[in-house]
Amino acid sequence: MRQKRTIPFEISSMDSLGQGVSKITDKVTFIPKTAVGDKGEATILSEKKGVAFARLNHLTQSSDQRIIPECVHFGTCPSCHYLHVDYAQELSFKKESFQKLFRKLPLPEVEVIGAERRFSYRNRIQLHYSLKSKLLGMKDPQTFLLTPIPHCLIAVPEVLNEVKRLYENDQWLKEAPIAPMEGHVEIYWTNNQLKVSWNKGYAEGGFTQVFEEMNQKLKILLQKNWNPEQPTVLLDLFGGNGNLSDTINYSKRLCVDMYHQLPGDDFLSQDLYEDRALKNVLNELKIRNMKVESLLLDPPRSGLKNLIEWIEVLKPHTVAYVSCDPHTMARDLQNLQGYSFKKAFLIDFFPSTFHFESFIILERNS
Repeated sequence: MRQKRTIPFEISSMDSLGQGVSKITDKVTFIPKTAVGDKGEATILSEKKGVAFARLNHLTQSSDQRIIPECVHFGTCPSCHYLHVDYAQELSFKKESFQKLFRKLPLPEVEVIGAERRFSYRNRIQLHYSLKSKLLGMKDPQTFLLTPIPHCLIAVPEVLNEVKRLYENDQWLKEAPIAPMEGHVEIYWTNNQLKVSWNKGYAEGGFTQVFEEMNQKLKILLQKNWNPEQPTVLLDLFGGNGNLSDTINYSKRLCVDMYHQLPGDDFLSQDLYEDRALKNVLNELKIRNMKVESLLLDPPRSGLKNLIEWIEVLKPHTVAYVSCDPHTMARDLQNLQGYSFKKAFLIDFFPSTFHFESFIILERNS
């Protein structure tokens, strides 16, 4: 087997995926678990023209930003990205990332809403397993290797207790299905109940935000910054159970998402990625005699590629876009005409990782 190449590195900046960026070799190299000012040696995992992705081997000089990670799994676990710096530095990296992604758009000053804690916040966690290797843990997106995490700190106590139970004496091997040989288990705490599902779709028991206290902060932000004085006609795309739009002063509302059973009369089950989605929603709005004044959307990570088409057809006075992936959010809004960016918020739903929730308010130009 060909030995993987090692290179020297010096981290000069951070990218939006929480990786350190080194430019001292022939290729720009991205290295997780590093910080600005780190120097050392890394092993190349993959590379293409002008770019390489590497794994930290050792440091010859440590960044002034470095601290000792509280989690014993941080060095090998692919799920957390910033535990080697303090929380203030983590938020600074995230704000810088947000601003870089929107550098071609007139984004106002980003207001950062930090979390009260970095650990014990996730109400759900998903672990991958392999019966062949007898491993249960987090899967590295580059190497696909599994890292056991019996002492993970990130989830709420009820979930972590179940994680520890599954690891104890390899209890998970007794409970995992005998087929397939590889799969995943999701452990989640909802409505004061612990649920465990094997090899089912993410959030198959019903979607909830992973950090409930931050979810409440987002709802308060909506109330304070987007809630109209007069009741509005509201369209809520990817509305779920109305978690966010429940906070808005509306006279009429239509929540659109995929539902097994409609939660109420003002809900419509529609796959918003279907080609006819916009036409179907417009027909429903016509039946309900609704002219949309306010548009709220909170899509999954893939965003909504034809958002501009929706806005051009609906012509809402205001738009509130909530996203768990600012990359797709920036893509969706990059060619929008006739609207001004009024406010921008970074809400840290996912401490210790490069992920965060973003919330932008737009208003139609008069």
